[in-house]
Amino acid sequence: MSKSKTRSKLLFLTCCEAGQANIQLSVIDKLQHLHGEDLYIYLCSFESLRKRCPDNVTFLTVKGKGIIQHFLDKYDDSEIDNGRQGGLLKHLFTPPGFCGAIKLALSMTSILHAEEPSDYVYYAQLCEQIIADLDPDFIVCDAVFEPGRDAIMKLARKCILLSPNTFKDLATAQQGRDVFKWPCPGTGYPYPLPWYLRPLNTLSFIFFAKWVLEYDGRHRLFNKVRNQSGFKGKLPMFQNKSSLQTNFLCVSTEKVEIPGKIPKWLKCCGPILLPVKPLESIDMDLYKWVMKRPTVLIVLGTHYKTSQEFANNMLISKYGHFDIDEGSRKDQEDRLKIVDWLKPDPLAILKTGNVICFVNHGGSNSYHEGLATGTPQILMPAWVDCYDFAGRLSYFNNGVWGNAKAAPGISQPEFTKALLRVVGATPDAPEAQRMKARCKELSYIVTENGTREGSTIAAQSIWEELQLELNKKK
Repeated sequence: MSKSKTRSKLLFLTCCEAGQANIQLSVIDKLQHLHGEDLYIYLCSFESLRKRCPDNVTFLTVKGKGIIQHFLDKYDDSEIDNGRQGGLLKHLFTPPGFCGAIKLALSMTSILHAEEPSDYVYYAQLCEQIIADLDPDFIVCDAVFEPGRDAIMKLARKCILLSPNTFKDLATAQQGRDVFKWPCPGTGYPYPLPWYLRPLNTLSFIFFAKWVLEYDGRHRLFNKVRNQSGFKGKLPMFQNKSSLQTNFLCVSTEKVEIPGKIPKWLKCCGPILLPVKPLESIDMDLYKWVMKRPTVLIVLGTHYKTSQEFANNMLISKYGHFDIDEGSRKDQEDRLKIVDWLKPDPLAILKTGNVICFVNHGGSNSYHEGLATGTPQILMPAWVDCYDFAGRLSYFNNGVWGNAKAAPGISQPEFTKALLRVVGATPDAPEAQRMKARCKELSYIVTENGTREGSTIAAQSIWEELQLELNKKK
């Protein structure tokens, strides 16, 4: 029997959005390097992810569209052309604090599922058919890709759930009353919680759980339609994880996390980063520009589009069609570079070691890229879990929340003050020096002095689970 016929079939199911798919692609790359000759790897998602499917991986299409595209189709973006905030952003953006947490709870199901319940069931049934036809030896599923999770549970297949989120996002229910010591999602409250925020934080948690699980009409509708189609229980994300008998992998590092109880079914792998080539091999001109002097990198994520006022305050990615006031930029072209899209992944720029400040939107992937590379950060969050990462900065001392007062918008004086704190108003500014040293220390911890990769830990965990399943079949 030829070696190729003994290969095991491994199926990845994921959302198509970069924030979710990136860690799937990272782990696939690592599995190819470690066990490529022993595996047939399949990647299943919506068609828009096909262009990012790695070589020697078979792409399987779920006919439909992802979370963001459903938003774009559902909410009115008629104001895009005049540079004002469109319907998508109005729906997603929330202020931090108690009111923001309440708004987040009220819109949580709509954020996760802008599609109609019938579309959701259709996607789940397509995933079910793909799994049945392929009959993989093991499955890895994005924790947010609920149609895939529903299909896996209905078919009673073994899987690992892979998440770009932290253990705090995944193990809330396992904390008991200690959960009220954590900042509630959407609040951006600091940790440890000051005494005067504890009552509001507790109310936020209670309202969040009660509304989403008991009173949210959209959630009840989705469950009704799902149940009628043979998909049991609540939406998978809201089911009791301890009863699923499924292991989760996440990007946390226990020593660099908000203190809490880590359940047995959750493995903290550390930052799971995309494989990137050196910047000089991708864009030599940009490499030379970055290496001229210490660089501030501003990247606010693929879905973070801004109003004209916001863009002029910070010179970033535009929402709509308008000109940015460049002011004296023409006289300083060698010091300021603005592009619509970076050719290299931002991680390649961070890995040059010449970035002294990474300004990002506070998404998990961006935050952990900065953490792993030891780069001080300024976070500019505008929604959901991004506020949670911003709230962590004062606890770990690895950056500054750049729009704490103005969020979800931006105040130019507030942002400037944050920037000066991180880079230092003078070369030997004490706070900036302490922050730089702290970021290097955290980087050494999460990477174990450069010897540990989250993608390797995750890939090996998946490989071990696969071997257990293969042994059961013998």
